[in-house]
Amino acid sequence: MAGAEPDEWDTEVSSDAMYLGIGAFDRYYGPVSEHPQDAVEVRERQRLDASEVSWALREVNRAAAEVDVELARRMGLRPMDYSALGHVMTAPTPLGPAELSARLGISTGSCTELVDRLERAGHLERRRDDGDRRRVALHPSYGVVDRVLEEIRPLLDALDELSGSLSPEQEAVVLGYLRGTAAQMRAFLARP
Repeated sequence: MAGAEPDEWDTEVSSDAMYLGIGAFDRYYGPVSEHPQDAVEVRERQRLDASEVSWALREVNRAAAEVDVELARRMGLRPMDYSALGHVMTAPTPLGPAELSARLGISTGSCTELVDRLERAGHLERRRDDGDRRRVALHPSYGVVDRVLEEIRPLLDALDELSGSLSPEQEAVVLGYLRGTAAQMRAFLARP
């Protein structure tokens, strides 16, 4: 709804959004009309047209970024160190220092310093690759994985409770949308 006045957005909820579980949202957080868009969304809506579901997904993405910042703070990590741990923890195969430096967009020397710092703090371990003993692979320590899970457990429990309030039909629609969204994001990454 590009160009609409902010007051119009506060109360408008599409029928698709109603079907996708606004009732569950209302039970936990109050009516949607009590949750106006943030300043970022207000600016974006002036430039882009998108469905209400797409706006909600953008809000989830921003909230996830805020959660990452807060987790880094709670763990006493610099943002770049937290980002490095995220790459190491979520890579499909163990990363080496050179691969990590490429993902972070920093020099290999800076990455070595970062890895040294994380290793000294007990967050990261260097291990020789089983297939190529010359290669060093980076692994998160068990302690850091436990710490992240400990910090994020209340959020995961709340999200499970929220999804548990959906009917099987609503759950199927939400699941299809989220899986499709993840596939579209991966397809975007694969483009040259």
